[in-house]
Amino acid sequence: MKYIVIDLEMNPISTKYKQEHHICSQEIIQIGAVLLDEKFQEISSFATLVKPQFNNRIWKNYEKLTGITTSMVKSAPCFEEALKAFGSWYSHIHDQVQFIQWSTSDQTHMKREIQLKKIQPDSPELSFINEKWADLQAEYVNTLGMDRSISLSDAVMFAGEDFKGHAHDALIDARNTAYVLSVLRDEKKCEKTLHSVIDVFKPKTNCLLGDLFDFSSLCLQL
Repeated sequence: MKYIVIDLEMNPISTKYKQEHHICSQEIIQIGAVLLDEKFQEISSFATLVKPQFNNRIWKNYEKLTGITTSMVKSAPCFEEALKAFGSWYSHIHDQVQFIQWSTSDQTHMKREIQLKKIQPDSPELSFINEKWADLQAEYVNTLGMDRSISLSDAVMFAGEDFKGHAHDALIDARNTAYVLSVLRDEKKCEKTLHSVIDVFKPKTNCLLGDLFDFSSLCLQL
């Protein structure tokens, strides 16, 4: 079994494209991914910028968030070319592959953008589109017994590491997600690294009513 951890960065579609905006509100401007072996070690990586079709500029707040500027994507491949390049990158893998994403939004968005741009995902190099991608955020939250979602940077921190690199760079986010995967899928490492965090979020089902209140500051006069 091999693992491909994938991450995407986006930019809004211009509001002048009302019909397109209804199908998909953003376009992918960067794809980043890492290929991991059975021991969750990185053996290959993929990264490409993507030229947006329905906006001629990267919005300032997205530029600040991602570090991607309008000039950087001017000569980048279009979305369909970038997808095929990604497909060619991983198509040489003969082992079974599991795709990993942080939450489900990346695959959902990719499918919507394929619909928007009328791309036929029936070629062999685009078969990954319809694969089942694992939601690592949901797996992490489930493991910790949390009742809310968690950011990738917090997940890395709880797993005992500092976030490495500039967040919202697709390849860097993919690598940090891969680190979280390596902790969660290794039973011994998960127990050792996340034990104290799991204890914090674990529901306290056996406590007495009195345990919910602190009476230590009360002074009873007899």
